[in-house]
Amino acid sequence: MANMRSRLRASNVLARVDRALRLSHKRFYLPPPENPHGVPGAVMKALALENLPSDPVKWNARLQELLTAYKSNGG
Repeated sequence: MANMRSRLRASNVLARVDRALRLSHKRFYLPPPENPHGVPGAVMKALALENLPSDPVKWNARLQELLTAYKSNGG
């Protein structure tokens, strides 16, 4: 009986060590880089905050204004 208890304790210790090692080597991934051919995220956030009407002409005009301002500021 004592031998079985020591085996149970040993397996519990091994499981705890195994879990600790798996968690200590967990990878923390960086967010994906921005697409250089797409619209920058900062421009899209600024456009979303303006709550423009659903008129595509006004939306596209404002998008072009923000893109030129972004590019002129070195973005």
